[in-house]
Amino acid sequence: MGLDMFFTKEFLEQASSASVATWRAERFVRAGIKKIHDPCCGIGSDSIAFAAAGLKVRASDKEEVAVHFARANAEVCGQNDITFLVADVDTDPPPAGAVFLDPARRRGSRRLMNPADWSPSPDTIAKVLKGRGAAGLKLSPAVDLENLLEVYPEPKEIETVSLKGEAKETLFWYGKVGKKGVRRATLLPGGETWAGDPDMERPVGELGKWIYDPNPALVRSGLLAAFAHEHGLHLLDWHIGYLTGGKVVTPFLDRFRVLGHETLDPRKMKVLLRKHKVGRLLVRKRGIAERPHTLEKRFLTRSYGDQTLTLLAARIGDRHIGVLGERETPK
Repeated sequence: MGLDMFFTKEFLEQASSASVATWRAERFVRAGIKKIHDPCCGIGSDSIAFAAAGLKVRASDKEEVAVHFARANAEVCGQNDITFLVADVDTDPPPAGAVFLDPARRRGSRRLMNPADWSPSPDTIAKVLKGRGAAGLKLSPAVDLENLLEVYPEPKEIETVSLKGEAKETLFWYGKVGKKGVRRATLLPGGETWAGDPDMERPVGELGKWIYDPNPALVRSGLLAAFAHEHGLHLLDWHIGYLTGGKVVTPFLDRFRVLGHETLDPRKMKVLLRKHKVGRLLVRKRGIAERPHTLEKRFLTRSYGDQTLTLLAARIGDRHIGVLGERETPK
């Protein structure tokens, strides 16, 4: 279906992934919403998902070409009952009813990191949200939540969504779509979701038998400390996202059995790699500027055997260390 859709490069980069759009649509449906406004519809991916979920959709965009593509894409997807129109939300806001807002966060190919540069602006979005019984606001997960909370109306619920291990969006839910005071991390396409307290203090301790690389939704949502507390884990460093401790099986954490650790000194790392007969080294890193491929080339200059292991590199205090781990994948 996707190959038949119409778009420009900029519109495509702004568009939602189908599974994420479907997840959002289902949240509106579960809240009892029947009709929804999509005033930043772009090429129509969200409007199509809303319609496919059974909602009556009024979709608009200030760009005429976007509306043209959205209408054509809806036809390709068999959603012919969506009402489309050209309208600028700044001057022609949607009438009363549930609304979903997805401000443009790009200018050409450049990603904009300051919400003040997004369109529609935070002030316009605040006006559109005022008095709404139900609303969703899609934001960038790359921007700190504290910054987002400073410029947008306080939401009822905050949800960070990842798709196949990549953080896709932060969602502010308002009115009946959200649950008051909830902070949530959600993994797609599986639909696993976890909610907790974002204000818990991060537990820090020594390296245990297992080391864990958390899903970015857990990190971006600010729930890493709460998740660690609930599962009996702790961080290696207050500023670094790796967790460690006993064995925990959860889709929110990639799990590695600790085989050894060393400072990131090539001579010492080569001894460790030789000991474990490493022939292929996968590298993950946190708090270190060097790229994974650069670290791999620096430490594994030759094959020491047939083992494929993972080096989890991190800055711990003022030290750079590498933990050699064997990944245990879900059965």
